Amino acid sequence: MNTHFPYFGKIFLTKSFIMYYKKAMEIIDDFLEKNEFSEFDDDVKGSLTYYLKFKQIRINPQDEASVPLGASKIYGLPHLPDSIKFPLGLNFIAQFNCSELKPYDVDDILPDKGIFYFFVDDSGVETSCHYYDGPLNELKIQDYPEQKGKLFYEKKFRIEPRTISFEESEILVMETDSYWEEELGDLSSDLIDELQQELGDHLILDDEDEGGHIISGDYLFGDACFYQGDAEDEYDDYYSSLVFFCFGMGEGHVNFFIKNAKLDVNKDINKQIVGVYSGT
Repeated sequence: MNTHFPYFGKIFLTKSFIMYYKKAMEIIDDFLEKNEFSEFDDDVKGSLTYYLKFKQIRINPQDEASVPLGASKIYGLPHLPDSIKFPLGLNFIAQFNCSELKPYDVDDILPDKGIFYFFVDDSGVETSCHYYDGPLNELKIQDYPEQKGKLFYEKKFRIEPRTISFEESEILVMETDSYWEEELGDLSSDLIDELQQELGDHLILDDEDEGGHIISGDYLFGDACFYQGDAEDEYDDYYSSLVFFCFGMGEGHVNFFIKNAKLDVNKDINKQIVGVYSGT
């Protein structure tokens, strides 16, 4: 089986599915229980933020047809059913198949199957999201619609199709200088050392004094990427929403939020997933 392309007949569980997230939770539980600090369990786990920094495998534009219909992909052309029209004035960013993505959904917010589609205009301000949960054989490779004038990003996105792999993509960011570190004293260093030893590059320590963005580029879940001011200043519903997809574009990022941290795929997805652009 070509590991670049997912098999959708059933979900094949591999050892990498949220392996690092689960491992971190187990280490924290065991460490705190052993040292009689279990009352800080929520505090320690609350200092961890989970990201899925998925791998992108670039393919030749002429090989678009070799990508199985419905496979998760970024750029290139979308696989759309007749019921979803390619939005005028927008660029195709990505499609994510939930049968691949669900095993990494630690917040249990996504459906078990179906495909989410993401589109954005050249400014990153206007966005459109769609969801399809039907037969894969009803999907078609859909080209950009004819319209007046070319979109600035159309050529760039069209000629850089990429398939996606979620394996070994988990990143856990731990905020340092937290309240629980003071309470645990020297034991906090022992816990962090154990996490680093077991998780390796999948754990990143976040020292807020260093500034900058810990995770950049394109990713799922985690924290939004904002450049100007506080998060709540750029998006009013920030604290009641969850990040679904963060996409690097131009000199900034488009952050796609799930409003109220809930999804009902039987209702209009565009009223539940909102895109917020932030640039330098």
